[in-house]
Amino acid sequence: MENVVRVQHHVTYEAAAESLAAGIAKARELGVRAGIVVVDSFGEIVAAAKLDGANPKAWRGGLGKALFASGLGVPTEDFIEKRLKSDDVLYRALSSNPDTFIVPGGFPLRYDGKPVGGVGVSGGHYTDDSKVAKAVADRYAELVAQAGGG
Repeated sequence: MENVVRVQHHVTYEAAAESLAAGIAKARELGVRAGIVVVDSFGEIVAAAKLDGANPKAWRGGLGKALFASGLGVPTEDFIEKRLKSDDVLYRALSSNPDTFIVPGGFPLRYDGKPVGGVGVSGGHYTDDSKVAKAVADRYAELVAQAGGG
């Protein structure tokens, strides 16, 4: 059966919303007015927030970061440091895609070691965006652990 069907897991709305709340709290703590987007493993938006005072299109940057992190299964910052800085051709190819935003602030959401979605944050300095996104990813990991997942 595995050779004709593949089962793919996705972050649920309930888990995305609860994780998003952790990101909102972190953004407020840091004074970041951001757009925060959680996507599933297909890259579709599951939950999103635009904090008061955020740029009206901040969510678009968050979406691009979330798509990238979910699709590759790595934080955007790790990919930039470990792969992108050393490959100019890859950088040009990826940066020409309008659906991605390869800037720190994106993290994958994992279940059993596989990405089931991603979170992206945009609106503050990229170091703060990363802290907010990590708060979302960390809360999601806590929820997975509480549910007995890996």
